[in-house]
Amino acid sequence: MTAVAGVVFSASNWNTYIRDNINAIGVGVLSSGGNRYIAGTGVGSVAERLPDINTVLTGQSTTSTTYVNLATAGPSVSSTTGGKALVAIASSVTNNTAGMGGRVAIDLSGATTSAASDTNSLLFESGGALDAFQGSWTTVYTSLNSGTNTFAHKYRLVGTGQATFSNRNMTVVPF
Repeated sequence: MTAVAGVVFSASNWNTYIRDNINAIGVGVLSSGGNRYIAGTGVGSVAERLPDINTVLTGQSTTSTTYVNLATAGPSVSSTTGGKALVAIASSVTNNTAGMGGRVAIDLSGATTSAASDTNSLLFESGGALDAFQGSWTTVYTSLNSGTNTFAHKYRLVGTGQATFSNRNMTVVPF
């Protein structure tokens, strides 16, 4: 239907051309309840997205200077994304050696792969032995391949000693 100036838009036309289309691209797109939302995926198309959070409270340590899983891996979140996702990581970090620290990075697998690196990481360096730090780091990935992407924490020691990580959290908001 084409709108014309001065012509009355009837309730029947409203329901047929406006309401039904809004339902089709809005509520009609959502496959289930929960904290889902609709993201634009291109001209005239939308997709359902679900933000997700995962937490591992367990405190565990590493002496590795390369990125590794801890004894209890994660947290990780698998999410259906478009080309972008907002990702936030958080952790409590200590090191038993003064002036040393630890890093928490994001390892990406699935439709997109990217190894954990210092470029995408949370850094803690202590002033004294066993200084504690609770922090977070947030980024927007802008070059993801559409599909299921898994974001996972990886950990490494900075310097010497032993880095301990606890209260580990990851939040992913896909676009």
